[in-house]
Amino acid sequence: MRRLFEDHATGANRFDRPGERLLRAWHGGHLVGVGGLNGDPYVADNGIGRLRHLYVLAAHRRLGLGAVLVRALLREAEGHFRVVRLRTVSAEAAAFYRRLGFQETAEPNATHVIPVRLLR
Repeated sequence: MRRLFEDHATGANRFDRPGERLLRAWHGGHLVGVGGLNGDPYVADNGIGRLRHLYVLAAHRRLGLGAVLVRALLREAEGHFRVVRLRTVSAEAAAFYRRLGFQETAEPNATHVIPVRLLR
């Protein structure tokens, strides 16, 4: 989370380019989760997005908030990106993303990828 706030404060990443979004999940007036979508900075292809900084407070996990954030970000990706990639080192997170339809990949700088489909 610290990197997310630092990047925003310095202007390194404000999620303000076309197709980019930063979503927040609130409960009782408290921020309990965040998730972001950027153009993937590791490739030169503007049609590739990157899921970034997905985090849900431990007390609010396993309630579906993470899945809601990811699905909302994938809907935001429609019309902007053909594919969304991410990188995780956590086996638990990898299983979470697989449940949401992401496939493992051997691509450089990514562990999972999903084609963007119209979800309507």
